[in-house]
Amino acid sequence: MPQPSRQIAVIASVAILAISIVFVTQRILTHYLNSAQDEAGREVAFVVEQDESVNSIATRLHASELIRSPSYFRFLVGLSGDDQDIVAGEHTLDTSMTTSKIIDTLTSEDAASIQEVTVQFIEGWRSEQYAEVLIEAGLIATVDDFMNATRLARWNNEFDFLHTRPSSVGLEGYLFPDTYSFRTDSTPEDIISILLQTFDDRVPFELRSGAAAIGLTLHQTITLASIVEREAAVEDERPVISSVYTNRIIANMPLQADPTVQYEHGVAGDWWPVLTPEDLRRDGRYNTYLNPNLPPGPICNPGLASIEAALDPTDTDFLFFVATGDGSHAFATTFDEHQRNIEQYR
Repeated sequence: MPQPSRQIAVIASVAILAISIVFVTQRILTHYLNSAQDEAGREVAFVVEQDESVNSIATRLHASELIRSPSYFRFLVGLSGDDQDIVAGEHTLDTSMTTSKIIDTLTSEDAASIQEVTVQFIEGWRSEQYAEVLIEAGLIATVDDFMNATRLARWNNEFDFLHTRPSSVGLEGYLFPDTYSFRTDSTPEDIISILLQTFDDRVPFELRSGAAAIGLTLHQTITLASIVEREAAVEDERPVISSVYTNRIIANMPLQADPTVQYEHGVAGDWWPVLTPEDLRRDGRYNTYLNPNLPPGPICNPGLASIEAALDPTDTDFLFFVATGDGSHAFATTFDEHQRNIEQYR
């Protein structure tokens, strides 16, 4: 019968051998999993999206042939506590990098290049149309995200020109239309702040102060400009169209502006619907057929030319106009003249 000491020695030897095998295997496996996919090297531009999960990043790194194992990547990230430190933006990686080196690069602020996306907002668009373009560009998730951000109380504190604006109407009219480049990590608030700052820069105080000279607040002026923007297709007609509405305001006549009714009835997919006679008779805050004077707020975001037209309308006696079919309008001083224009062009 073997001696107990000999049995212990045998068991110890087997245990040591097993541990050695596990250790060597683990070292070999770790070295393999951490090793570069391609020693020759191939540069890869890899973009980490804002708030992207580690699982998603690992899967895409593997698909890009940058790492051998998504599971090992997740393990190393979790082990080092770097899961909260991966930097959004564009990273220059290489297939010759080890998994550890890739993690170091992804967590380096200096290594990330934040991408920018260029979007264009057209004069005469309403805020929801801005939001749809931002969604297409991958900058926001939903229209509501953007619209809710336009209703934040902070904007009145940050931009003096908003002080005559009722908070109930949001920022319609003040999101200046232009071509912008936004960082891919921008929030809705970041984007709105840039749009408002552009309004502040492009509509200088000297121009804004002209509102008081014509007896309007800045908010009323931007509201009038937004109607002109939606009505005018011919550049030279903007101040003439503005004169029609200004004359109607002075005469205490309803504006009877179709775009204001369209604004109230617009829905996703059809923000500026064709109106029916019933629409014109339907009560609503923006129905300028039923309500006198200007609506509560702007109906779109006007460009500078329409704002200037609202502040400096042409001196006319016109009270009516009708579309001629080629983008221009026929203007009239009397209702009878207007009726003749309607018969001619419709």
